[in-house]
Amino acid sequence: MEYVATGLNMLDVLEMPDGSTTKPQLGGIPMYGYCGMRPWSESILFSARVGKDFFSLYNPWFENNKINPSGLNFVSEVTPYSILKYLDDGNYDVGRFFEGSWDDSDFWRPKPEDFIGKLENTKGFYLTSGPPPEEIWNGLFDYRKKYGFKIMWEPNGRHTFPEDREATINLCKMIDMASFNIVEGSRIFGTENEEDLIEFLKNLGPELVLLRAGERGLYSISEGKAWFIPSTPLEDGVEVVDVTGCGNAATAAACLAWTEGNNPVMTGIMANISAYYNFQQVGPRPIFDDELMQHAESLAKELYSSYTSKPV
Repeated sequence: MEYVATGLNMLDVLEMPDGSTTKPQLGGIPMYGYCGMRPWSESILFSARVGKDFFSLYNPWFENNKINPSGLNFVSEVTPYSILKYLDDGNYDVGRFFEGSWDDSDFWRPKPEDFIGKLENTKGFYLTSGPPPEEIWNGLFDYRKKYGFKIMWEPNGRHTFPEDREATINLCKMIDMASFNIVEGSRIFGTENEEDLIEFLKNLGPELVLLRAGERGLYSISEGKAWFIPSTPLEDGVEVVDVTGCGNAATAAACLAWTEGNNPVMTGIMANISAYYNFQQVGPRPIFDDELMQHAESLAKELYSSYTSKPV
């Protein structure tokens, strides 16, 4: 597979500001990462540590989209879930994990051995994790040296605090791409406003830094310049249904777009388009097909041709 999407896989239970909760729905970093990449490529490894009940939960979606199951590692009887607590301002708190604390989630996070024999043709690798010394990094840089792929990293919710600043800066000197949202980025790096955060990220180290700005869009940052890319305009009949996973979808799409040699503007446009497809329903988009890929390509070209903003 040319591209990899990995991270903690789980079902999502949403807790709304009024205290009501939803039934468990399909979720997880690998799934939303796959959804972000899939409008642009068919060669994607959905890599996850899952329970033996995975297919009873993720089908028929998994089978209907003909996803290669070789990236699944069955490590438990049951697939875990998380509770995402949505706040009044549209952001969310991580809530709790499964039947215990978030410390228990480490068992399901990707390990270096999960990728043995699976990365020979890889071009781009997207993951969410903590910075080193989290276990995945013990082998990932060795794999990159051997196979020559680019790494896109997004910090997980447990590592978006001031005490993660030094480790995050050090990691960003070693990876190709990184992605943050404004709230988490400001918290990690201690910046007081959006402008200061952008200036800081211009010199962070990776070739590309994606700074996600929620419903407004995102900044695509490279070589000391930052381009603001507005969210994809809603077409007739399209509504925002559920934004869960949009950040993961956008980040994974940017990983693919940048690895394919697109410039910062087109990379940001492709990232926004993947988020656009993601928020049109609860959970994953039901079907990825040639028609969707053609629509994505056409929409990207249209938005790129009309983009006139200067970098900041």
